[in-house]
Amino acid sequence: MCSLVLLLFFLAALVVKCVLVVGYQNGVPLSEMWGIFNGPQLYRIFGLSNERAPNTVETIGNYSLSTLKGLLYVSTSLAFGPVVLYILYNRGMLAPIAATGVLKYIVILGIFGYGGRFVGRLMDSDYRQFVGVWEKAKIGTAEDKQSLKRYDFELIGVTPDYRAVENRDLWYLPAYNEGSAFSNLLATYAVHAFGRHMIYPGSMAILNTLMSSTLRVARNNFVASKNGQRVWLNSTTGDLIDAMFIPPDSSADAERQRTLVICCEGNAGFYEIGITNTPIQLGYGVLGFNQPGFAESNGLPFPTNVLAAAEAVFQYATNVLQYREEDIVLFGWSIGGFPASWLAANHPNVKALILDATFDDLLPLAESRMPSFLHSIVEVAIRKYFNLEIHRILEQYRGPLRLIRRLHEEILIIDDQSMNDVQKRATNRANYLLKKVLYDRHPDLIKDLEPQVDRWLKMTPAQRAMSAGLERNATESANRLAKLLSACDHYFVDFDANHVTPLDPGYFNIPMARTNF
Repeated sequence: MCSLVLLLFFLAALVVKCVLVVGYQNGVPLSEMWGIFNGPQLYRIFGLSNERAPNTVETIGNYSLSTLKGLLYVSTSLAFGPVVLYILYNRGMLAPIAATGVLKYIVILGIFGYGGRFVGRLMDSDYRQFVGVWEKAKIGTAEDKQSLKRYDFELIGVTPDYRAVENRDLWYLPAYNEGSAFSNLLATYAVHAFGRHMIYPGSMAILNTLMSSTLRVARNNFVASKNGQRVWLNSTTGDLIDAMFIPPDSSADAERQRTLVICCEGNAGFYEIGITNTPIQLGYGVLGFNQPGFAESNGLPFPTNVLAAAEAVFQYATNVLQYREEDIVLFGWSIGGFPASWLAANHPNVKALILDATFDDLLPLAESRMPSFLHSIVEVAIRKYFNLEIHRILEQYRGPLRLIRRLHEEILIIDDQSMNDVQKRATNRANYLLKKVLYDRHPDLIKDLEPQVDRWLKMTPAQRAMSAGLERNATESANRLAKLLSACDHYFVDFDANHVTPLDPGYFNIPMARTNF
């Protein structure tokens, strides 16, 4: 034990000596060293073609810390922690002597990680300059904050551009408090161990790491080529939300220039490479954001956090960017239809709501992918922690609405085993969303005619056009059916693509308000 303590003391002393020597050689006063030690990673200066390349010493430190964080995450997670504990116990590594040996390697890895990163940063004049700007922006003026916006970096220790104001009048789905104590216990474990990661894979550390380089390149393109304005928002749940505002194209028509599209991404989508590009191509002003736990946004994507993030974005759009609600279009893709619909329900004067590849309810999709004997646990887990009943949220919204279904959908279908495209398409949850919208908005039209809607949903657009021409006659029932199918045409459009294909700009058509068909 004494030899271990001496070894660790020697390593720590060696690192401290290296730090002092390198700091002295580079003229870094002791007062600035804490910022360099504790500062965020610097990725690049916006506008430059190449990312910052850390020196070898810092790179070794970064890799050491990444390894250490990965090991700690796996060993302490609810999903893998029990397995790691069982393996350590079976190998006798929980005994005091063996545990001391494990602790030794952890401490050594930490010393090399933090020490290497610290020394490497001290040797980098660009990083030292960045930290000076970063420190000054914490307590400085608006100009100091704008100077910090020149850099792309890990969002640590930044002052938000806007802090959301709590609104107690916001509407939410009622809480679910059913299920036995045992079911609730299993559901709670399942959600926190692996359920959240399955529902929102974009919040997983490994995916964020794999996507980080691509996201940084796209972020730089927004700022350098699209005049993008990066903003940091503080939600009412305390999460820091990374967002990007792309001003409207000056060559676009007046209607598009005064319209803002707020984009809500899917469960593995990021504003840098997601649905924001579709309205950008059309010249609209666009405000995209990353959900909590995605890329540089912190927190976890539980519904409360996701909705708080969306509300912070909406408040920023109206209070800071000065857009009227009547000039805001809400655009949600996949699970992003949940916050987009909720914003529409709470801000009913928005110009329109467009839902692309969105479902009516998460529960049927979750149950279809789990063994039947677990359905009771799945129901409690979804209803209590991820109750995404979009169709119930839409009951609170009466404004212009457009639903886009993907003809080759592979994610939102219940029957993913069938080889028949028509059969698979019939189980697309977007179909159910349309029918529930019709029952809510036009109950007199769809009454006793739901099979006709199912028949219409199986048709191609060309077949629908022919059918509409053939079915018009003077009878009251035929007239009601024609009105019902006209309502279907108004709310619903098919896009010949799979779930992840970017939406063609030609399909991004803002719907108008309509009640009579």
